[in-house]
Amino acid sequence: MKMNVVILTESELRRAVTIDRESVAAIEQVFGRLAEDAVNMPPIMHIEVPEFDGDVDIKSAYVRGLESFAVKIGAGFFNNYRLGLPNSPAMMVVISAKTGMAEAILLDNADIVELGQITAGQRSGRTGEDQITICDLTGTGAQDTAIAVLALKKAAALGLGRTIAMA
Repeated sequence: MKMNVVILTESELRRAVTIDRESVAAIEQVFGRLAEDAVNMPPIMHIEVPEFDGDVDIKSAYVRGLESFAVKIGAGFFNNYRLGLPNSPAMMVVISAKTGMAEAILLDNADIVELGQITAGQRSGRTGEDQITICDLTGTGAQDTAIAVLALKKAAALGLGRTIAMA
């Protein structure tokens, strides 16, 4: 059996996934599944890298009813700005719940508008009545899985990403 992995870059993910009703519904659905005890979500793994003022968090969850789940690797390296790099690089690996094989790598770079940046005037929040505002204080593996699965679906519909053979 031939196995392929889809690679999606930050710019492709921005085209595929927006904060829209479908995205909000996907997150709402997994939180409902969490309340029903239909989510296997291990504790966050945290790795300190003190000599480089950094850390890495690894989050995941399997949500019953979804055919895939995600593992998110999110870093905080707070001197990266000196190198012209994002301070919070991240990626997600989408994995088949049926086979355990990798289906996609989402290179999102965690460019999320933080509430603090909005209140400090460093980034804009809503700019129109038709925009949806979400305050995300959760950071759960279930939420990451919902968004990763939705991103892969939307990107495929748009013909985005690069497919590579695993073998």
